[in-house]
Amino acid sequence: MKILFLIFISFSSLAFSQQYIEWNEQQKLSLDDFKGEIGISTAAAVSAVIINYKIISQSIWTGKIKIKIFANFDKSSSWVKPEFKSLQLLAHEQGHFNITEIFSRKLQKKVDKEIKGSKDFSQKFQKMYDDLYDEHFLFQTKYEVDTDNGRDVENQEKYNKLIEEMLS
Repeated sequence: MKILFLIFISFSSLAFSQQYIEWNEQQKLSLDDFKGEIGISTAAAVSAVIINYKIISQSIWTGKIKIKIFANFDKSSSWVKPEFKSLQLLAHEQGHFNITEIFSRKLQKKVDKEIKGSKDFSQKFQKMYDDLYDEHFLFQTKYEVDTDNGRDVENQEKYNKLIEEMLS
């Protein structure tokens, strides 16, 4: 069983619809959330996780800008092969979504600290994104390798605890 994850870091405002789930501590993924078409792949599942942003406010007088960074799960691009549907697999995929939330928070802190206005946004945001993307991708890849795509139960439990601590 091979599990593939997709990371989209999107800096365009998504139309919020039934297609996306914004990360929420009280709402966990369910197997019904994986609605994408299963492609030709050796993977058992694909989770399309997205770090997105939304400009909350921007002052035309002062140039101040407020940005919200958040994690999304794209239901229409995520899938699980029927023969692999299990709570163990679902927990592993939830881990991918949780990791994306961790990196969303990390980017939010950096944005809040370093971006005070529109000029900062245009000059610094892309570099922040690029740095975070690389770090996020490496962490997600390490998660896949270390847990053997969720099959190594002992390492999966270790990651579950680590991810929970990082979310706290």
